[in-house]
Amino acid sequence: MSDSKLNPQFLTQVESCIPDEARFLHIGSIPHGAGLLELRDGSLLSISSGSRSISKDGGLTWRASEHATGVDGNSMDRATSHLLRLKSGVIGGFYDRSEVDKPYGLSPWFVKSDDEGKTWSEPVRVGEPFNNAVMHGATVTSSGRIVVSVYKLLGKTVWEKGRALFGDDIALVGHHGYEHFFTYCWAYYSDDEGKTWNANKGTGVWGAGAELFVTLDFSAGGHYRCNEPVVAEVSPHHLLMILRTPLGRFYQSWSADDGTSWTRPEPTALASALAPAALGRIPGSDDLLIIWNQASADEIQRGMQRHRLSSAISRDGGATWRHTGNVFSIFLKDGDADKIEPPAIQPYRALEHAPRLPPNDLEGTYPFLSFWKDTAIISFMCRERAFYIIDPEKSVDEFPGGERGITTSVCVGLPISWFYKAL
Repeated sequence: MSDSKLNPQFLTQVESCIPDEARFLHIGSIPHGAGLLELRDGSLLSISSGSRSISKDGGLTWRASEHATGVDGNSMDRATSHLLRLKSGVIGGFYDRSEVDKPYGLSPWFVKSDDEGKTWSEPVRVGEPFNNAVMHGATVTSSGRIVVSVYKLLGKTVWEKGRALFGDDIALVGHHGYEHFFTYCWAYYSDDEGKTWNANKGTGVWGAGAELFVTLDFSAGGHYRCNEPVVAEVSPHHLLMILRTPLGRFYQSWSADDGTSWTRPEPTALASALAPAALGRIPGSDDLLIIWNQASADEIQRGMQRHRLSSAISRDGGATWRHTGNVFSIFLKDGDADKIEPPAIQPYRALEHAPRLPPNDLEGTYPFLSFWKDTAIISFMCRERAFYIIDPEKSVDEFPGGERGITTSVCVGLPISWFYKAL
């Protein structure tokens, strides 16, 4: 099912990037994000920007959306995401909101629903006021604790310097490779189903080291940002956090006390662009599934960082990973590699003058992962390179903001067995 307003050529292009084994593919027809959850009656719930949609067949088809309302009866006008089934059976969800018209008022907020997402409670702030914290991952552990992974940005974001020829035009390439900012991560947790929240042990304490970022060679090799962390429970009281970095691979941190404290980030063996992952535990098993923008150092430098979404499974809590295939790739029909060896640990970014981009250039990025019975549902953002076309006579600060290219959501359902075919 696809949005009939989208260009047919674009739809065909996206379809060519998806495995033939997909049970369904939606392009632009359902909301993107982490707002998917299986309900008690076996149907699938989608929540986005005040609307509530239901699928009775695991995402294959969807009923017309209806309003989700707050306790005051008014429509929920916020994009509730990261839906979780709490230990009591109610549904929890999150959204980011700024209390003031300033950049440092951003906080994650938590809401609950005891009627399967029809109405929602008054929001509760997760964390401290004006902390400028942004959430990207959440889980409910076997103890019933809610753990939320967040990050904070210090400094200034700017448009990219990297650019390349795309057809007869010039387009920006790279993401956040030439910016003046630093990011670090930590976690919040709640033991009373979201009524109150605590930061992980040592956060904000002088010299405690609870904030997570990368330090190479005991600071002699520099400090590097981590952000957009995702989290999953490996076993009771043991959690894994995967962290986005600019160093050609993900870093990871573990907690052995249900998210109360975390280890210093260490490198994984997963080659990665500077882009976030989706992480989840496969139902009925202890296996972890990760979906991410796998990329080589050469691809990153050429501005081809987000052109495939790969998958891998870990059976030992994230210590090792087995690559299992690409769920999206512009190179899929040409026999794209499932596994890319991680490069040396150092900063990677697109060249300022990168090589010409392929004519079928698409990006698939910001994946979210949900499960329904024996199906893994991956939703992500898909964007044409034409979105990034610029006027070379103007300053990059005057980037028109995607006047020419399509940006839309994509949702694909794959059998869970598909991810095991290579194991």
